[in-house]
Amino acid sequence: MTVALFDLDGTLLDTVPLITSCFQQMFQKYGKVAISKESVHAMFGPGESIIFKREFGDRWEHVLRDYLDCYNKEHEFLDVEPWMRDILNDLRARGVPLAIITNKERDTTTMTLEHVGLSPYFDVIVTAQDVEHPKPSPEGILKVLKMLGSQKSEAIFIGDTMNDRDAAQASGVKFVQALWYVPKSQWPSNLQWAVAYSPEDARAVLASHGEAANR
Repeated sequence: MTVALFDLDGTLLDTVPLITSCFQQMFQKYGKVAISKESVHAMFGPGESIIFKREFGDRWEHVLRDYLDCYNKEHEFLDVEPWMRDILNDLRARGVPLAIITNKERDTTTMTLEHVGLSPYFDVIVTAQDVEHPKPSPEGILKVLKMLGSQKSEAIFIGDTMNDRDAAQASGVKFVQALWYVPKSQWPSNLQWAVAYSPEDARAVLASHGEAANR
């Protein structure tokens, strides 16, 4: 049976703008510096607390509390695209196990999923705090497959970043890069892996993988 694995930020939801805004506010408040969105994105990878420990030292807990407050308030403008909910509903209706592997920490992951009502769709949710080595390590993917009793040949992982790609490749799972929330000007060239530029592409690759996995 096909197993569908998803990244969260920038894949299931367009959360990157709100995360970027809250990071910028924290650096302005605690670091007295204005940082670009590109500088914020370059920090992505570790969980929020790890980034704040590195950047703000002993003040990191205060920064994290303020960040979580900002992050929670910004959810007022966040929702799941209807086409994404349709894809998830279709997968669930067909009995496909679903999982999330994210480098977000547990607090922010739960906050986001509960706010938009996505939690019930997923059988397993692995955050940065549920593994010793987050993406690009394959540990999260391998943990999910073990929990679901699934083989890597059955799984497809959809994510938007190179951390997602590297984790999928290291685990032997098929990777599809989600580019629907990425500005066209930032689309990578000379891709050597599968991509989905649109919801239609996402449906097509999931259907194709399902047919192959069920042969």
